[in-house]
Amino acid sequence: MRQLYACTCLTPVALIFASSPVQAETVVSTARTTAIATSSANAGSADNIRISTAGSVKPASGIAVTLDSANTVVNEGAIQITGANDAVGIQAAAGITGTITNTGSISIDENFTPTDTDNDGDKDGPFAQGARRFGIRTVGTFAGNILNSGTISVEGNNSAGIVLGGTLTGSLTHGGSITVVGDNSYGIQAGAISGNAKIMGNVAVQGANSVAVALQGDIGGALVIQSAISSTGYRSATPPTDVSKLDADDLLQGGSALVVAGSVGGGILFDVPPRDTDPANKDEDNDGIEDAKEGSAVVATKGAAAAVQIGSATLNTLIGPIAGASAGGHGIVINGSILGDGAYKDVQGNGLVIGGLGGNVSVAGGMTVNGSVAASSNGANATAVRLGSGATVPTIKNVGSITATGGSAATTLVRAVVIDAGASLSSITNSGRIAATAAVDGSAVAIFDNSGTLSLVVNSGAISATSANTGVNKAIAVDLAANGSGATVRQTLVAANAAAPTITGNILFGAGNDLLDIADGSMNGATRFGAGNNRLALAGDATYGGDVTFGSGNDIVTLAGTTALTGNVDFGGGTDSLSLTGTAKFKGAIAGSAGLALSVNGGTLAVVNKGPVALSSIDVSGQGAIGVNIDAKAGTFTQYQVSGAASFAAGSKVLVSLANVSQSEGQYLIVKAGALTGGSNIVANSLTVPFLFKSSIVASDALGEVKLNIQRKSATELGLNGSQSRAYDAVFKALDNDVQVAGSFLNIADGASFRKALQQMLPDHAGGAFETVTQASRATARFLSDPRAPFSDQGGWGFWLQQVAWGTSKGLGNTASYDITGWGASGGVEAKTGSLGNFGLSLAYLAGSDGDGSNSNEVNTNQYELAAYWRANWGKLHAHARASAALIGLKGSRFFSASNAGQTVERRATSSWDGRLIGASAGLAYELSLTRRFSLRPSASVDYYHLKEDGYTEKGGGAALNLIVSDRTSDEMAVNGSIIAGMDFGSKDPNSTWFRAEIEGGRRQLIGGQIGSTTAHFTNGQNFVLLPEARTDGWVGGLRMTGGTSGFMLGGEFNAEQQQGRAAVAFRVTLAIGL
Repeated sequence: MRQLYACTCLTPVALIFASSPVQAETVVSTARTTAIATSSANAGSADNIRISTAGSVKPASGIAVTLDSANTVVNEGAIQITGANDAVGIQAAAGITGTITNTGSISIDENFTPTDTDNDGDKDGPFAQGARRFGIRTVGTFAGNILNSGTISVEGNNSAGIVLGGTLTGSLTHGGSITVVGDNSYGIQAGAISGNAKIMGNVAVQGANSVAVALQGDIGGALVIQSAISSTGYRSATPPTDVSKLDADDLLQGGSALVVAGSVGGGILFDVPPRDTDPANKDEDNDGIEDAKEGSAVVATKGAAAAVQIGSATLNTLIGPIAGASAGGHGIVINGSILGDGAYKDVQGNGLVIGGLGGNVSVAGGMTVNGSVAASSNGANATAVRLGSGATVPTIKNVGSITATGGSAATTLVRAVVIDAGASLSSITNSGRIAATAAVDGSAVAIFDNSGTLSLVVNSGAISATSANTGVNKAIAVDLAANGSGATVRQTLVAANAAAPTITGNILFGAGNDLLDIADGSMNGATRFGAGNNRLALAGDATYGGDVTFGSGNDIVTLAGTTALTGNVDFGGGTDSLSLTGTAKFKGAIAGSAGLALSVNGGTLAVVNKGPVALSSIDVSGQGAIGVNIDAKAGTFTQYQVSGAASFAAGSKVLVSLANVSQSEGQYLIVKAGALTGGSNIVANSLTVPFLFKSSIVASDALGEVKLNIQRKSATELGLNGSQSRAYDAVFKALDNDVQVAGSFLNIADGASFRKALQQMLPDHAGGAFETVTQASRATARFLSDPRAPFSDQGGWGFWLQQVAWGTSKGLGNTASYDITGWGASGGVEAKTGSLGNFGLSLAYLAGSDGDGSNSNEVNTNQYELAAYWRANWGKLHAHARASAALIGLKGSRFFSASNAGQTVERRATSSWDGRLIGASAGLAYELSLTRRFSLRPSASVDYYHLKEDGYTEKGGGAALNLIVSDRTSDEMAVNGSIIAGMDFGSKDPNSTWFRAEIEGGRRQLIGGQIGSTTAHFTNGQNFVLLPEARTDGWVGGLRMTGGTSGFMLGGEFNAEQQQGRAAVAFRVTLAIGL
């Protein structure tokens, strides 16, 4: 950075020397420890002095180099004085003409380092001990230029890097680096300057009340800042993690980074390098400096002082226009950044302050922000831009960002732009970002005018105020309440590919005739108008979200295009008008509207009033729509009470919104007018009501009345199936137990969505639970019908192991759909008795899932089954019998998911209950060997199942969803007939490897039993009974494979069964291992 800034200043230095005649000079090229002066530099005669890069001047005290004749001083080497007070590196006597140039180093320092005297982990005491130390100083008027592209380092109180003690007839250019440590000190301090002041290099100061750059006199030319300028009184600019050990001397308050207390004829420019639009041109701004070597204005203060303070306590200040078309005639242009950061807790932050000290400040043309101005604090006030009393700035144009963050207590204020009483600002144009963000209970204001002069705010960017506290007026985007002559806030149309403009936060107007014009983008916040005749206009696709309050004047609201206003509007009781055209929509409550002329020409007036809406007239045309809200439970509904004329053209619509379900049926007088025309134009098909209801209009122009009839649709009109129809009345009465669930039904506009929502309200009833547990038991028992099922023969006894899986499904039909899956494992031990066959016991664990095929409802089962069985093989005849008993734990979950006013409504009801399943089966089969390897085996069997389920009470779903379900009993008896074709492969020797495959076909015929009906009710509701669909007969088929050796056998079986129009499938794998 030092090299960069040194290069920055070499060009003006070279130009000066090139334009001056060559003079003799005295060169200091060695280490010198005594002072030197131009008046006697050349053996007692006056001469220019140049300290070469190899030379140095390092006296013990006093003034190292004195310019006391009409000569020049150039330092390319080093100047140093250590440990002496009243020490100066280069000093010009009063009234001298000459030039001071530093490209080397000047160090006026001391051998003092603060220590930790109290052993608390941080340094203590002052930053510096000495005083009155200066790098470059003029003690009076000076004619000539002062240029620094080197480094100046000063340690001392009441000291400065560069201090000009009188008028400078010439220019001041700093392009190097200045560092000053000490209280009440300056990086650069200057009075009047006839030429330009260019701060092109870094300036940093640290100390109480210390200012980085203080320009306290008039500047005839321009002030250009294009470097980092910083000031702080803190020992550490960044707060440490633990601030509890900090002492008072760690938290001193410094001064501003930049103070401008005089007039500036050529304006103030905070600049940055130009954009690189032409890689071949190294100096696109034609300032004589290569763009890559230019710095950027970064002006920052850590502490309460303003980062930039413009103005004087005693003198009037004029900031003239900056030269060049890009400045737009403005006196202040900020292309770089300005930041005021309080840093530590409860220390305010201030960015740019103009005026407010006592003297007037006038800025020609206005101020442009292309870069950023910011203020931040940790829990305190923060103000980014403040125009104090006496400041006159015609306009602020923001293309960049003006932001403030901070706040904590309820009294703290966080403000981006503030115009104090006594200041003047006519307009603000924003295409960038103006934002204020307050924490905890702080208040945020993006634009605050306390002067009453701000009459126009134009936004095509973003203006926002946000506070963690959402209280009234805690976040104000634009506060123009002090303006009594009329103000306009206008949000303009932007290009289609540009980000839509936004205003976030409240807008406050004063007592004049005010206008809020939103032509694009969004406005989110409340607007309060004063007592004038005010206007709110929305156009294009603009949206407005928030309340609007008018005063007692005659106010106008226009909504055009596709705009939308969502919020309540209080018209204040004047002679007002509200006009909707195109497809514009208003949604909110209307108040103070007795004098309101309402025109709805193609738009939608979705009022939320549940009571009288007083109007002077209403005119609905162009297929426009008006809203009606009915809260039958509260006995309130929207009624347009029109003192004058009410007119409805053909195609006029009424949008009906119901607050509850069960009590909404009835007739409602929705329009009562002094004179009515076209009431009959509102026809049934132009009414919009929830799908659950139907409506009709009864209108009488003679009586000036329009009445609305609401009726509940029948189950047939709703397209309900049997189960939905049986539960309909009970569900209808229960919905109002949960406002959100009821609201979701009232938001349904089509039959499919309604039936889907209603299906979620029903318990398991279609037979899925019975199918789940009986399928599981039958899959486990199927091994008995296989004479060659793997069996580990241990002599007088044996055992087997198997795993099963099953699944089936059913369509919605007249009840409900289901999808069933399950798996399980079982094993058995049996005793061999010879001619009587084998007697055994088996134990199984079976887990099933019965999910509703149309939603997320499901019942999960855990089944523990004990069975006793017998089987025997007498030659070609095979017989078996089985009896089983199972304890079943059932867990149900019902999910309700729908939408209410754009918000998802979700409920979950859970339940658990027990069941007991008893089963019995028996069968015979006879095998016919047709060849040595091929056989047929006809078989017949009968099975019976009886399931008893306990009742249960759901919980967690709320009063509109939870059901109380009674116990349920189901049973079924079936006969099965099939024929099995089998083929043997491999060896016929049982001690060798063998394999057999079988295919089966047949039919299962139900001969008795039925699925139990489901009786349920909602809390305090009446019972409803849901009937299952009758189970059906069907064809059966299977594929079975078994193989192994004498010590190991493995068998697998796949079965399919026609049931309820679908295929129920089961799998079985059986294992036998010889021990």
